[in-house]
Amino acid sequence: MDKALLKKAALQSVVLMLGVIMLSYAIKRYNSIAISASTNEDISPNMQQGIGDFDQEILKLNESESNVTNHADIDVDVDPVVRSNPIFLDTTIDFNNDILEQIGNKYLIIRKPQGEELKLQFEDIYITKNLKLIISGFMRENPDVNYIGRINKEDVFVGEPKFSQKVILEQEDGIYTPIITRDYGNDPVNDIIIKSQTDDFGYSVYEITLQLDHVYAHILYEDDYFYYIDLKRPKEVYDKILVIDAGHGGTDPGALSKDELTYEKNLNLKILLELKELLKNRDIKVYYTRINDDKIFLRPRVNLANDVDCDFFISIHCNSGGDYKKINGTEILYYDHVHKGISSKDMAKIFSEEISKIVPLKNKGIIQMKNDDVLILHHAKVPAIIVESGYMSNRSDLEYLMTKEGQAEIAEGIYNGILRAYEELMP
Repeated sequence: MDKALLKKAALQSVVLMLGVIMLSYAIKRYNSIAISASTNEDISPNMQQGIGDFDQEILKLNESESNVTNHADIDVDVDPVVRSNPIFLDTTIDFNNDILEQIGNKYLIIRKPQGEELKLQFEDIYITKNLKLIISGFMRENPDVNYIGRINKEDVFVGEPKFSQKVILEQEDGIYTPIITRDYGNDPVNDIIIKSQTDDFGYSVYEITLQLDHVYAHILYEDDYFYYIDLKRPKEVYDKILVIDAGHGGTDPGALSKDELTYEKNLNLKILLELKELLKNRDIKVYYTRINDDKIFLRPRVNLANDVDCDFFISIHCNSGGDYKKINGTEILYYDHVHKGISSKDMAKIFSEEISKIVPLKNKGIIQMKNDDVLILHHAKVPAIIVESGYMSNRSDLEYLMTKEGQAEIAEGIYNGILRAYEELMP
């Protein structure tokens, strides 16, 4: 049986069940409560909290249903009413077979609201695993959580995500921070937030933010009635993947110059933006932890690198400390880890050598970290290094770091290190 028919057959088997459930569902707008990772609540690390049931239902085929609907002699030309969409009960429009044959086993289906001049825009906020969908146009109905179906193999999810929750304490920079973890089962969507506005002429904009369980490469298909979003893991789509991190940011300034006029966070970002220009025409998918002056916690940075299973994780920093007349130069920090057959030490050597070929600062070589206090390196499950571009506490180094020429040269050294790392470590 072809792939499209299998998918359709699986969805048919839950339509009656969903009909009973959806009749009791009161349509409501979903408002998420944002929980900041920096809250100072005194929460015990052993505390576990179960969350009550939501109105959303998780529908899973049992063995007997699967045997019936997947029978080899099932008639493809089933009446359209029988094949009515099991996710959106109020429509009898059939799925698009050609699209179903192209997408994988994990995808979203969003029913288009009735109206004219509809447009869909994507915004991939991968650092937080968010996908923002902006639907605009003249609409005669208001999209809500029931417009969004999620399919993960044989599981079908509708409405607000359902989860269980626990809270643990994690230490970062000597401060214990409560980290909330939630288990959503097989639902690829972990949260839904819908915002809307309508002008005086009836044209609306609906901003739908979906919190996903992983970082995905999103592939969009559509017909007259639905948007289909195929959720592919990055490694399924891209041959080469990098994660580049500009250290610090926002309310975390990093190191400070002696005159207190220059923040490390700004220098790190300027070097990253120079590197971004060099990489934009390469056949490499690059995820940047930030491209603005944003506060990003350490855990999301390394989580991004691990989640996309990147080839190399490079964090850009500037150094500080000690006698400003004597201590200066570039350094590469690493742990003695081997991931996917690649040694972080070998990676560090390559970047140290390539940076020293261009950057006129003293080359202090590579430095192995032995304690677990460098979180983004210690918790990395991919080859990872920190590039210390120079000492802000050294007058000469700082003058170089503050120039556009210096920032461009450091970026070029990192860029050359990336190309060489791919050539030698991933031939």
